[in-house]
Amino acid sequence: MGLLLSTLLFRWYVFFFWGVGLVALSRATGMLGGILRFAVAWGVAYLFEWSSARPGGWFPFGHYRYLPTTKDREIWLGILPLMDSLSFAFLAVGALGVAGLLANRSLGEALAAGGRLWRRLFPVAILLFTAIDMVIDPVALRGSRWFLGQIYDYPDGGAYFGVTLSNFAGWAVTGGTILALWRLLPFRGEGRGEAGIVDRLLPPTLYLTVYLFNLSVALWLREWGIASADILLALLVAGLLWRVRRALTPIAG
Repeated sequence: MGLLLSTLLFRWYVFFFWGVGLVALSRATGMLGGILRFAVAWGVAYLFEWSSARPGGWFPFGHYRYLPTTKDREIWLGILPLMDSLSFAFLAVGALGVAGLLANRSLGEALAAGGRLWRRLFPVAILLFTAIDMVIDPVALRGSRWFLGQIYDYPDGGAYFGVTLSNFAGWAVTGGTILALWRLLPFRGEGRGEAGIVDRLLPPTLYLTVYLFNLSVALWLREWGIASADILLALLVAGLLWRVRRALTPIAG
């Protein structure tokens, strides 16, 4: 119990984002549907991370390793800290929520979208899911300089501020797997009925908050290169989303 309480206090920001994401998804699919989807996301993320972080592992993120520097402060499951695999679920909520907003759809409506619209929203959500890690990972890799702690590294270094490009490919694979499974799970559409403004804006707000949190950490660390790359990435993604929105308008109806 002491370690559980320590985990909650040490990783308060992860559990805050996780809670907001679960509320947003539960409003869209019903509480049971939200919990089930979050459990599936955690399971997929843990399996894929374990596959890459284990000795000799590489799929799908390429090889990296977790450093047990915080085992006395938070819960670890095997070679991975509990909180790390939790983040994939709420980031998937945010990414799909932003994609749905482009078509004037809520999160639940995006999950239930028809075939042609879903085929357009799905790759956009994967792109957004991968893009947010390009903001998160460089500052997380410098966790020894802020309250995250140095919990992992890339033994051979990486091309993007120390992060390997294969890591981002792994995020695309993981995000695509999670979203595909979410769409196949039961309880879809058994939420609160017609979506309101909160249902449409809560997931995108979550996504934006995660972005601003990590940008703020980069600025606080005086990592001007990372912060500049984050801002440039946001501008590029925003421009792309504007073009996607115009293309989605006739399909979304």
